[in-house]
Amino acid sequence: MVEIDKIHAFLVTPRAGEEESIAHREGAEVTPKDERLYDLLKGIFIDSDRECDIEIIFNKDADGTQNNPCRELITNYVELPNLPRARKIATRLESYTTRRSGLGLLFLICGKNGQRHRVVVSRFPADTGILAEYKKNALSIEFLERVFMKNSHKYKAALYEHASLSGGFWKGRAVDKQIYGHGIRISEYWIEEFLDSSFLTTAAAGTKRLAAALRKAARSSDDLDVKSEITAAVTLAGKLAGQNISIEDFGSQSGLSDKTIKAILREIDYPELAHDRFKFELNEFRAQIPFRSLELDTGALLTADADDFDEVFKTEILDKKKRKVKVTATGSIKDEKVGKSRIR
Repeated sequence: MVEIDKIHAFLVTPRAGEEESIAHREGAEVTPKDERLYDLLKGIFIDSDRECDIEIIFNKDADGTQNNPCRELITNYVELPNLPRARKIATRLESYTTRRSGLGLLFLICGKNGQRHRVVVSRFPADTGILAEYKKNALSIEFLERVFMKNSHKYKAALYEHASLSGGFWKGRAVDKQIYGHGIRISEYWIEEFLDSSFLTTAAAGTKRLAAALRKAARSSDDLDVKSEITAAVTLAGKLAGQNISIEDFGSQSGLSDKTIKAILREIDYPELAHDRFKFELNEFRAQIPFRSLELDTGALLTADADDFDEVFKTEILDKKKRKVKVTATGSIKDEKVGKSRIR
């Protein structure tokens, strides 16, 4: 069961490059009495397990030892979630916040998920007009709610969860809902600088991301060549099982054309993830990909969208033991090619 212990909030101003950080003199604690704001933040805390889909890991010290200043601030806060310890995290965020990023609201949400400690660090943009009403040394709940409500769906967040504060909290997950569709690197500001972390692409996560990009590219493209190449690559993806690849590698190793590779890369939320390497898991890929294929000993290779396969192809069983079938399909010819291989 997910439960919240504390929620702290701070107004964060751009101070990157400045010698001293002076803002957020007074933060605020959000309690269940602040019903509307508390409930919204509670929803973010609960949903973070689903929303934060980019796996990250804290960087080790330059000498290779397991030491990371941001992780230390976060684990100290989880151990004793109070305003002074929360303020240190806010100060760190402020020191990496540029004028381009602008003013923001930082919420630290600390609690438990069963026996595991959970903390969500989230930043929301602050509206300049509302900010003008902010009084020195006073961060009221009314003010927080007004700013938050205007930007409640545009936020950056990082989720950390572990049973052990000493040995855990090295890996986490992040999201940046402020940059989708803009091609801006999430890593430069939120991941690499503030959190002092790197991307961690597991086999399952990398394979799932690849499959999603292929699925979206095939559905969104109006180019029949692109659709055909993706279908062929998906059908023959089994040869990559167990290999360490990146999404870019998948395109080149499958013999895809430049335009098809570009169509796939356009469907990745964070472009830098196209270079991350991961172990290709065939079972995960087949669970995520929308295509279903059937290869016959005659050399025929039948492929269609998994949801429509049985509608596209009518299969009659001729000999169940020998797995002999008769397959028919009816439709208008949209394209026809003759080539040396199945993959262009």
